[in-house]
Amino acid sequence: MVKSLKWLAASIFGLAVIFLLFSVRDVFSQGLTATQDVAAEGQSADIDFPVAVAVKGGMLEVVQVAGRRSIPKSTDPVILGQSVSYCRERASWTVPYRITYRLKLGERWTLRYRNGALYARVPELEPALPVAFDTSGTQKGAKESCWFVPDLGTRERAFKAISPELAKFANSKAAKDFAREQARVTVVSFLRTWAFNQTDYPDVAPDTEIRVIFPGE
Repeated sequence: MVKSLKWLAASIFGLAVIFLLFSVRDVFSQGLTATQDVAAEGQSADIDFPVAVAVKGGMLEVVQVAGRRSIPKSTDPVILGQSVSYCRERASWTVPYRITYRLKLGERWTLRYRNGALYARVPELEPALPVAFDTSGTQKGAKESCWFVPDLGTRERAFKAISPELAKFANSKAAKDFAREQARVTVVSFLRTWAFNQTDYPDVAPDTEIRVIFPGE
């Protein structure tokens, strides 16, 4: 009988302790709010801060080309194994883009002085990739398809094609030809500042003509 009473008293005491712990937890959680992130243990909070290190060479930005470009896509539905071009689904996006063209810089650019002018052969224009485009200004074109054909995902594929298509355009001959003359102006300005600070050209007048020659010219 005594043992039973002791066991009963111990059980009641245990239940009371558990009830008290849950009550304290509920009260604590109601007043708990997140205040700030905490750095991981053993790791400095600024461990991911970048460090810039000077290197020889690099890239010289010479011109930016901005515009708007349409990115179209089309899909033919397949009915009973046959492609039905009559019900072709068409969709497009119009994208505001900005291409930045650059030139590779080496440790030294050598100029040749001939017939009263400085001649500089420079590398090919290289676009910075991926090409920057304004997502907030991107507009979707009208979607065309037969009313009874379910959505074929053409618009989504067109959107995914924006970056690859802009990169292809930026590397095209037409786009580089359009950018080259303005790039030439920037290169002349850069070379004039650089060349006349070199000891190799002590007798060259500061207003000497500088001719920039791109590959293929």
